Amino acid sequence: MRLKKDSTELELFDYVNELKKQKIFLFVEDKKLKYRMKKELYGEELINEIKVNKEYLLRYLSKIQENTLELSSLQLAYMTGQIDGEILNKVNAHYYIEFEKQDLDIDYLEENINLLIRKNDILRLVLLSEGKGIILEDLPKYKVSQYTYETQEDRYEMRRMLSHMIYNAETWPMFNFVVGKKKIEENKNDVLHISFDCSILDAWSAGKMIYQLFALYEGEKIIFSDISYKEYVSYLKKYKELEFNKKLLIDAEKYWNSRIMTLPKTPDLRMKVAIESLEEYKFERKEYWLSKEQTDNLIYYSKQKYVTLSAVVITIYMKVLSILTDTNELTITTTLFGKLPVVKNIDELLGEFTNIGLLSYKDDHKSILYSIKETQTQIFKLLEYRCFDGVNIINKIRQESAKNTSFPIVVTCMLGENYSSYKNGFREICSLSQTPQVYLDHHIRMIDGRIVITFDYVDELLYKEDVNWIVDKYIDLVNEIGSNCL
Repeated sequence: MRLKKDSTELELFDYVNELKKQKIFLFVEDKKLKYRMKKELYGEELINEIKVNKEYLLRYLSKIQENTLELSSLQLAYMTGQIDGEILNKVNAHYYIEFEKQDLDIDYLEENINLLIRKNDILRLVLLSEGKGIILEDLPKYKVSQYTYETQEDRYEMRRMLSHMIYNAETWPMFNFVVGKKKIEENKNDVLHISFDCSILDAWSAGKMIYQLFALYEGEKIIFSDISYKEYVSYLKKYKELEFNKKLLIDAEKYWNSRIMTLPKTPDLRMKVAIESLEEYKFERKEYWLSKEQTDNLIYYSKQKYVTLSAVVITIYMKVLSILTDTNELTITTTLFGKLPVVKNIDELLGEFTNIGLLSYKDDHKSILYSIKETQTQIFKLLEYRCFDGVNIINKIRQESAKNTSFPIVVTCMLGENYSSYKNGFREICSLSQTPQVYLDHHIRMIDGRIVITFDYVDELLYKEDVNWIVDKYIDLVNEIGSNCL
């Protein structure tokens, strides 16, 4: 690989990275460019090339030192979840979403995507295999890919490919925007496929990014964050060192130390094959929209009983799993919105802020309301201790309990946000998530004033009829609770 004088930071990164793969290491020491390599790799042509480009490489490596940041525990967990020896390690943490729009202007869309990239440093993040990240500043213009679809099958083929994308470390970008243009003579909408690695955007940030993009496309002015993601990471470290937060972290560790030894195991779902035997696999989605009446009944019930809507719906889910697996106690993983108030005015900041926690359910043959209140108490504890890194809980359980080393059933509840399926002329059509070491991922959203439940599951592992049964029983319990409101 040859360097040009006007090489972008991405080209310089690729060049240095290619040398590293050959065991040739460039670094800065005492403000000078240095290199280290084995004698047998030494070559006059290579050394001369490094010397000729010394000025550019020195400037680049110095800037990279400044723009290096620590990855979060969850980002690291996403990476380690794909290494050999881990179960379900053939995917990365990934989200796909698809929209339709009439006569989509690709050039204008591309212009606004590049504006978002400039304004949000998380979209310029490159993950390093050694467990750090760097923010690149000078990048080539991002180009939106496009294709023409004559049939729905053409479109579905692109969906199948993008919905199961795998983004490797040390590459940029960690996202894809692809537009499918309809044939002129056919009355069909254009389609926008969006794929991204969850290491750079959590669910909440992804929703905000898409809102920003569609607002910009319609000519609206939006507010960008005053601070960068890199600055947030730096402030977060100082925030956790504040005396008040130190005490919270100590209390959180005591709380989890007292809980983890008595936590029930994960639900034992029926499997088609042993997890260890899976070579290749893919995620499928089952989706169900509650009616407006069902949604309103649950909202009314939660207000009437002084419990949160999230606690109601998550408890319904855990009770369904309890019935399916014929067990009276179980534990699942839940994801939390983990952006902490490290500085003022960070609401618009995009990044990966997810924290995780564990929720347990025990059927003590008491009322469903009793179980909901138990769930709510646990959720409140998770929120109280949200400074505490939930990955540590899983790691501690792995160390101390050989019988239960993973929790591959996850719930993500986003009922605090009311999403719209139709945003600035873009209509949401479908979506799909996948996560390493997970085989059943349940999402709960409020869209157009209705609760939408989705189940992303490993098709080669779980039986479709079991997933359908979960949905049917889920709705039975929703209706049962709703009838108590009458």
